Amino acid sequence: STTVSIMFFVQAVALAGCVGVVWSHGAVVSPMPRNGVDRDLAPWNGPVPPKPPGVESDTGWCPVPGKDGKPSGQNGQSCFYFSNGCAIGCDACDGTSRGPIPNEGPAWRRKFNICPNNTAKPTICDPALRTVNTAAVCGAADDWYQFSPWRAPGSAPVFDSCGMAGGHHPPNGGFGGIYVNTTHAKLGDAGSVVLPEMDSQATWTAGEAVEVSWTIEANHGGGYSYRLAPIESPLTEEVFRQIPLDFVGQQTLRWGGVNGTSISFNATYVTEGTTPPGSMWSVNPIPRNDDGQTGKGFPPHCDTTKYNCEGMTDGSTADPTMEILDHVMIPKNIKPGRYVLGWRWDCEESNQIWQSCSDISIVAAV
Repeated sequence: STTVSIMFFVQAVALAGCVGVVWSHGAVVSPMPRNGVDRDLAPWNGPVPPKPPGVESDTGWCPVPGKDGKPSGQNGQSCFYFSNGCAIGCDACDGTSRGPIPNEGPAWRRKFNICPNNTAKPTICDPALRTVNTAAVCGAADDWYQFSPWRAPGSAPVFDSCGMAGGHHPPNGGFGGIYVNTTHAKLGDAGSVVLPEMDSQATWTAGEAVEVSWTIEANHGGGYSYRLAPIESPLTEEVFRQIPLDFVGQQTLRWGGVNGTSISFNATYVTEGTTPPGSMWSVNPIPRNDDGQTGKGFPPHCDTTKYNCEGMTDGSTADPTMEILDHVMIPKNIKPGRYVLGWRWDCEESNQIWQSCSDISIVAAV
C-alpha cells in the first residue's frame, strides 16, 4: 500500500507577559511533499537531535518517522508551511491572531473573531465532532473556539493552498512562527509559487483505496482532509475543492513503523457543514485533554498506560514514531495522469491551518 504521513509539531513559547502559547506545525510526509524542499541541506540532511529544538530556536526542525520507523529529518522545514490568523466567516487571514487561551486572563479568554462584522455561525456544534471545550454549548459565551477553522471545516481562508513559509509575511516571530531562509525558500513565500514540481512520489489506481498516514509531535485538535488537483491547474482552494477524497474504513494508530505495534478503531468522519458541501473530513483522533486550558476533550483510543495517544500539547510528550493511518478512496472515474495531493488541517484550538502539496500519479483500473 501507499503511505502518506503527516507530522504535527507544536512548541510552547513564552510571549511578553509570560503568556504560554502553543504553536502547531504539521505536514505530509509520504508521498514526499514539495514543502520539504530543504531536505538536501544541513542540518536536515543529518541526524535528528535527541531532543529536537523548538520553533523559536530558528533551526526549522520537522522530525518525522523514517523508513525504519525512527525520527528522520527527511521532511526539511515542511511543517512550517501554514496560514496563521484564519477564522470562519472572514475573507482573509490576518497572519497574527493565535486564538483563545482561556486560562491566561481576559486578553486571551475570549473568542477570536478576527474580521469586522463577522456573523458566521459554526457548522460543527455536536460535542462528538469537536475536540476541545466540548462541554460548552455551541455559540455560548464560553464557546471560546467558535470562530476556529475546524468549526466550519474547509470554509476559513488560507494564504496559500500549499502553505506559506512561516505562516505569515516577514519578519520572524509573533504567532506566525519562523522559517529558516535557505537557497530554496524564505519566510513569507507562497508554497504554490516557490516550491518546484517533483517527480511523482506515488502511483495510485483509480477506484481503489490507498493508505495514508500522519504522525503527531504536538496537537491542536480539529481535523483534516485530503484532496486532489490536476498538476497543470492552479493550486488554489477553488481547484482543490473540485476533487475532495473520501475516507473509508477504520483508523489505525501505529508505533515503530510497518513492523511495529498497531491498534485499529472506528474513525469519526464529518460530511455535514463542510466545504465543499459533502466533502469528508476526519476528526483528529488524538485528544488534547488538557482540561485546565482547553476544557473537556474526548476519551483516548488506546490504553494510555501502555501507549502515547493523548495530549501531545507542547511537543515534549509526543512520540514522533507514532502514525495515524487512514484510507482514502481515489475516484473511479478520475482521468489518469499527474496530480497534486493536497492536505489541509483545520485546527480548533487555534486560528491556524496547515497545508502540504505532494506530486502523485493516477493510473486507470485494469
